Amino acid sequence: MLSLAFVLTTACSGSDDGTEEEHFSSAGHGVFILNEGNFNSGNATLSYYDPETKQVENGIFQRANGRKLGDTGQSIILKDGIAYIAVENSGIIWGIDTETFRVKGQVTTSGTQIINPRYVHFVSDTKAYVTDLYSPYINIINPKTFTWTGAIATQQAESRGYCSTEEMVQVGRYVYTNCWSYSNKLLVIDTETDKMVKEITLSSWQPKSMKADKNGKLWVITDGGYSMEDDSFSDNIPHLYRIDAETGTVEMDQALDTDEANVQIELNGTKDVLYIINNDIYKMSITASHLPVRPFIEAPKDANGHRHKLYGIGVNPNNGDLYVADAVDYSQAGMVYRYNADGMLVDQFRVGINPNHFAFK
Repeated sequence: MLSLAFVLTTACSGSDDGTEEEHFSSAGHGVFILNEGNFNSGNATLSYYDPETKQVENGIFQRANGRKLGDTGQSIILKDGIAYIAVENSGIIWGIDTETFRVKGQVTTSGTQIINPRYVHFVSDTKAYVTDLYSPYINIINPKTFTWTGAIATQQAESRGYCSTEEMVQVGRYVYTNCWSYSNKLLVIDTETDKMVKEITLSSWQPKSMKADKNGKLWVITDGGYSMEDDSFSDNIPHLYRIDAETGTVEMDQALDTDEANVQIELNGTKDVLYIINNDIYKMSITASHLPVRPFIEAPKDANGHRHKLYGIGVNPNNGDLYVADAVDYSQAGMVYRYNADGMLVDQFRVGINPNHFAFK
């Protein structure tokens, strides 16, 4: 293996199970791609891409540490040279060095209210919140020491076994989080008291993704629940919302096309342009009153004309390059498409199973 923008030296040490560990030394800018894997299969992986050389290294966590990442990689976020990776079904949050990919620390469920961690949000250098798929708490950790320090009761009733909280955004002293599984709520947390102080109820079910723009507005997309023969929960019609964070007032509520894949939203680096996955990819200004009629980028199609299942989206805050994750069929190695800010395809490459999140170094 040669370099991306980093040097890979010869493997020399091994783990307890005999797996050799490779030594990485990354430099410059790069993109981490978290591959979710399949639930209960323990095949989540981490990839690293060099946008200058257009080279990708797959499976870097296992290669650097001689052990698997775990079961169901949910999210990744970078801070101070550490990549924090929530591996949901394994009940663990890894912290790895962003240059060597070696483990620096970990947070597990032992002695905490953590069950299945979903996302990490940094309140300060020594305080971070962790959302959860099943726990009725938002947990608090010290990211510097990888220790659990407390929990915030969400005061939400369990629904079909879930009590989920998802993505988090902060506006001023308040953190906002969306309750996804079988819920239609957003929760407001006071970071000074570590208490839930308010909830916002939406007209559509299952808020899947949420971002905060430069004007302090919350953008939320729901997947609309499910409408199937064996589960008639809601109508499967996604909605896009713009909400004033200070007042909780819904300023825009637009019904979207029925989703065939995974609805997601993302903002550009200046937080004034919104990208939406709703089967295809749409682009709109944060001041627009509705979603454009035509997509910015159409999803690739297979030989039968069926759209690929777009699964995740990320925007490089430095140059506006758009990274789109394609789950293909949810069982084989996924694809990542890289577009420039004008929507022109720059590169495409294979990664792991079900790529879902990007983090830019």
